[in-house]
Amino acid sequence: MNEAAAAPQSIEEQAALWVVRLDEEAADEAARTACAQWCAQDPRHARALDAMRRMWESVTPQTPVPARRPARKPGSRHALGLLVIVPCLVGIASALPWRYWLADERTAVGEVREFTLADGSRVTLNSDSAVDIDLSGDKRRLRLRRGEVYVEVAKSSAPFVVIDRDGAARALGTRYAVRRDAQDTLVTVIESRVRVRPRAALDQSVELAAGEQVRFDRHGITRPASVAAPGALAWRQGRVVFQDAPVAEVLRELARYRPGLLLVDDEALAGLRFTGVLPAGQSDEALALLAAALPIEVSRISPWLVRVSAQPRPAAAQAAR
Repeated sequence: MNEAAAAPQSIEEQAALWVVRLDEEAADEAARTACAQWCAQDPRHARALDAMRRMWESVTPQTPVPARRPARKPGSRHALGLLVIVPCLVGIASALPWRYWLADERTAVGEVREFTLADGSRVTLNSDSAVDIDLSGDKRRLRLRRGEVYVEVAKSSAPFVVIDRDGAARALGTRYAVRRDAQDTLVTVIESRVRVRPRAALDQSVELAAGEQVRFDRHGITRPASVAAPGALAWRQGRVVFQDAPVAEVLRELARYRPGLLLVDDEALAGLRFTGVLPAGQSDEALALLAAALPIEVSRISPWLVRVSAQPRPAAAQAAR
């Protein structure tokens, strides 16, 4: 854990960071010793760590990340046969995402997959994600077409760069993730350092240290570098972690792992917030956990169409207003 970065806002957030870090395969004896020292600083630390660990372990993914398999040869493309579009309840109103379908590596909704590149770097694709791979000559590039990618960069004299719509994130020998959202891109650094360069604003480039993250679009930095959110990469273990997050935001994150449509009544849910851990790949279970913890109503119109809204108020309560 990077002590040079700004301290998390609460003991609970620090405890969540420790639980996520110690659950990773790369956690070593030094990390466990540092965590024990943190617990010894204050009795509240140990209590918070125990509570977060119990919450973490209560959400056990049923589907682990599939075993690594060799990446396809750089530059290869999926052969596309006849596409049969079957009408469904929600319809299809937009063109098919050809760059996603033609990407060198991609994952389906709800799938998380890890593979190894020819240079030894390990790559994990989050749900509904796609990358193109370029290892030609002295290049080591991933072009993120969609979703989120996590990279453990193999040592080499050639730089490793993840490029997307908004710019580039160049590794300086590290582990980091790049997530492409609708409006901007999020880079989170786990180890060493990463230099982020917006496409059209190179003068706004920023270098991130371990434990930091930044948001940017093609025109510049949209959210300055800050401490990475607790459990930012917990999706690699099949979980998503939230700290005092708006429920509408929680539901949108769960929708990334669920086939079909998850409709959210933003106005009705305004003011509701959630702190906890949910299973990423088991959205029905995650929705049930949310409904048990909050006054929300989950309506399953079909297996592919679910609506979440606020629970209706009792008639007596409405009359008293």
